[in-house]
Amino acid sequence: MHENGTTITTSGPAGPAPAVGEPAPLPSLGAVGWIAWFSVREMARRRRLVSLGLINLLPVLAVLAVRLWLPDRGLTAHLQLMTLSHDTFIPFLIPIVAMAVGVSAIGEQIEDGTIVYTWTRPVRRPAIYLGRLLAAQGVAVGLLTLSLALCFVVMVTGNLGVITWEFLKLYLQTFGVIALGAVTYTALFAAMGTVFRKPVLPAILFAFGWEKLVAGIPARVQEFSLQFHLQNLVSKAPEGTPEDLPGMLRALVQQALHRDPTPDWRSVLVLAVVAVLAALIGVQLLRGREIEK
Repeated sequence: MHENGTTITTSGPAGPAPAVGEPAPLPSLGAVGWIAWFSVREMARRRRLVSLGLINLLPVLAVLAVRLWLPDRGLTAHLQLMTLSHDTFIPFLIPIVAMAVGVSAIGEQIEDGTIVYTWTRPVRRPAIYLGRLLAAQGVAVGLLTLSLALCFVVMVTGNLGVITWEFLKLYLQTFGVIALGAVTYTALFAAMGTVFRKPVLPAILFAFGWEKLVAGIPARVQEFSLQFHLQNLVSKAPEGTPEDLPGMLRALVQQALHRDPTPDWRSVLVLAVVAVLAALIGVQLLRGREIEK
């Protein structure tokens, strides 16, 4: 890198071959771990992480409010957990957290040109991408599952009678689904951060435009959204009989378009495939990227 701000380019998609006397690239597995550890430490120093932590306190405060002011309304811990997973974690918190850490995992360094400092080290580009992605996924999973754990603590404190096998099974199921959702969304948003120059808008349109639109269609079209597959893996709170006209019409439409439920294994497969494909696409995009500084 030149001090006068000249352009830094690479020779070939994987970067220049090491010249005689230069160190050989580090082993991929060790390099991924090194990049991931360095990236987590970098993310931990950002104010953005504090904001995400505060946002993830919302479900904890909601559970606390139920314990304090609505103890006799029939809102059992089991029902609260199902409602939180379907209405708060999956449609809102997972995309928000994954977007905040995923888009910036690679895209931010590409945008400001600081990624060239990593390229000057003997590390292959796939290791750089996978290390940054792994760090972002770890932070996202950590924030979301910590929020869920705090909800659990509030639910059971002074009320150990709610701890049944069915409740524990639902909690562990929700824990796994949230982790899988965070990994998948983060991988997708990290790829967007690599391909788009301004990735925030496409990420918002996908998470809160496409996902909301498609997930609300009562047909097989729903399966083209990640939100549907995540919600399909968690037990849903039972709905009461609708008493108003819009509710009755919605129920009639759903009955008319009734279809067999999607198997859990298919939802897990779809989410895993999306996560892997997004990571592979991101790696390939970074291989051929040239940064001007």
